[in-house]
Amino acid sequence: MQGKGSTEALQTGVFSRSDLVQLQEVIDACDVGLCLINNDRRVVAWNRHLSDITGKTDQEALSEPLEALIPQLAGPRFFKMVLTAAQLPQSDRSLQTYFSLSGSRHLFRIDENCFIRVSVKPLMMHPGYCLVQISEIDSTLVQRDKLTTNTMAEQRTRAMLSSVEDAVILLDASGGVEFANLAAEGMTGYSNRQMTGRRLTEVYRVFDESDMEKKPLPFEKIVDNEGCQLVLMHREGLSLPVQQSITSLKDEAGNLESIVLVFKDTSQSRKLAAQLSWQSSHDPVTRLYNRTEFDRQLTALLEQSGIEDCVHCLLYLDIDRFKIVNDNCGHAAGDELLRQLASLIKRSIRNSDLLARLGGDEFGILLSQCSIDAAERIADSIRLSIQGFRFVYGDKSFSQSVSIGMVPIDNQSNNLEQILSLADSACFSAKEEGRNQIHIYDPLGSSAARRHGEAKWVTHIRSALDEDRFTLYVQPIKSINNKAAEHVEVLIRMLDESGELILPGAFIPAAERFGLMPNVDRWVIDRLIRYMVDNREVCLAAGRRFFINLSGHSLCDENVLQMILDRIKSYDIPKGMLCFEVTETAAISNLTSAEHFMRTLQRFGCEFALDDFGSGLSSFSYLKHLPVEYLKIDGAFVKEMLDNLIDDSMVDAINRIGHIMGLETIAEFVENDSVLHRLKDIGIDYAQGYGICRPYPIEKLFE
Repeated sequence: MQGKGSTEALQTGVFSRSDLVQLQEVIDACDVGLCLINNDRRVVAWNRHLSDITGKTDQEALSEPLEALIPQLAGPRFFKMVLTAAQLPQSDRSLQTYFSLSGSRHLFRIDENCFIRVSVKPLMMHPGYCLVQISEIDSTLVQRDKLTTNTMAEQRTRAMLSSVEDAVILLDASGGVEFANLAAEGMTGYSNRQMTGRRLTEVYRVFDESDMEKKPLPFEKIVDNEGCQLVLMHREGLSLPVQQSITSLKDEAGNLESIVLVFKDTSQSRKLAAQLSWQSSHDPVTRLYNRTEFDRQLTALLEQSGIEDCVHCLLYLDIDRFKIVNDNCGHAAGDELLRQLASLIKRSIRNSDLLARLGGDEFGILLSQCSIDAAERIADSIRLSIQGFRFVYGDKSFSQSVSIGMVPIDNQSNNLEQILSLADSACFSAKEEGRNQIHIYDPLGSSAARRHGEAKWVTHIRSALDEDRFTLYVQPIKSINNKAAEHVEVLIRMLDESGELILPGAFIPAAERFGLMPNVDRWVIDRLIRYMVDNREVCLAAGRRFFINLSGHSLCDENVLQMILDRIKSYDIPKGMLCFEVTETAAISNLTSAEHFMRTLQRFGCEFALDDFGSGLSSFSYLKHLPVEYLKIDGAFVKEMLDNLIDDSMVDAINRIGHIMGLETIAEFVENDSVLHRLKDIGIDYAQGYGICRPYPIEKLFE
């Protein structure tokens, strides 16, 4: 009896003998093919019906892989069914599929046009074992089942396509629209119903982005533009950039059945790409170029220098007191300081120059087509601007300075690393020399010698301050129309150890570089007020104003401000006797601090004059923000005005604007009567220069 043979073969240790006997009796009683397999798909039990339809006895089938007995099952589809069933032992569902018997007549004793339905069900009480049911089924039933399945699949596909973000249009082989999802409706302006049955080119009007004539592409061009950037015209006339992809679906014979067109709006991705590109080349804090972009452009400049006979320059800037701000106010304050300094530096460079933040408190500037002398002037302008700048954060105020290393770039320059190393070394030398300096790399050492000579002036200045070896001179400021009293500008001279006079041009640059100008300014103010107190009656009688030069650093120094206020209060200085001259550059370097300084002193009767007016590129735009009473027109315009129509027009324009604003004007560098007469014709209020009077000791003022 088959059952007896089967039970003998079912000694596994998992089932009891009685269980196996009962199992065999049950499956033999079924009129469908049943077998029991293990995880390896090997047969453990095999019923009579399977023997009838396959011709394999149970003795031949036991321990054999099921796919070896039924070759149609050899493949991933059946293997996956068994694996899935084994992994879900608690499931009460069976896994089912169909297999064709075509060409298998020698294995199955049924019509080869039939199908077998295979179901796999795990045994809940015996994990690792599956019961496999194999039954014949008519092909028409299979086809009907497949048709139902395909219809459901199509419905599921359309539902899925309607929910995806990308726009999808399904086409037939000739380019007619069969279906469009919601995203496609929104991007084209046509509904699915309006598109269905129409040609694609009627509802999907695209042109190549590079086509200036914007001609819609024909169907053949559309399907050939895989991955290309196109512009889609919406039904209402709007246009948007799109990227499309085409998928062709073919039948078993290789004939085209349908086309899937997928397209998406790339506006946001383009914006994101531009943003990522910007981020890769810019510093997020200052919004300047970053080190990567700086290196790239420096490399290009080096290559250009190797081909062309031209000179460029590199400036390497290190902020001297940046750490103090970070330590006292935190990194947010440090970031704000960097932003303000970046804005300040931009004002001193040309539009063609490249400014970058190299990291931390370091900046780099590439000056293309720039001589060493011109680069030094730019560097010094930056240095003076930062020196005159005062950073205010909350209730704290900080003075600033910068050390600058400069390296020329020419056809002798080597590589990127060498140039940056030289610039860094030059910047370090500037710091070693006392900070707030410029050090130019010069292999011959002449630049270093010049810097060393300037450094020596520091000792002389400090000695002169300690030993009281400065003296005051004055130069008259004459009323051109004799409608007002004559005023004077107070000037400083140094006396060397032997008593010889030293003009300010020799030591003032060093005092500015090494941060000594507030000390010098305090000395001048203190001595002048002493003189005014000693000569109070004649000063009051003459009605003169004393014009005092104030450096940019002092303009932002609270200690200097407090010292002036103390002297005015202590000595009861009359209103209108003191007028402080500030340069345009110093005033606009930090408008907030400058305005605070000026308005505070104005409340105590002091006046202000804007010196060298017109030298800045944005003079007039800043003028309305500065509380001044006088404009001192830059002497560079005045001395050439008789020979240069532009200079003459500039002097005239400054005078007229000054008068409109209620300010009095003073022309500097008046060297002869011809210039004086021209100034009188224009209507300038005051004149100053060698043509009026040379400077002389203050002691002779009332002689």
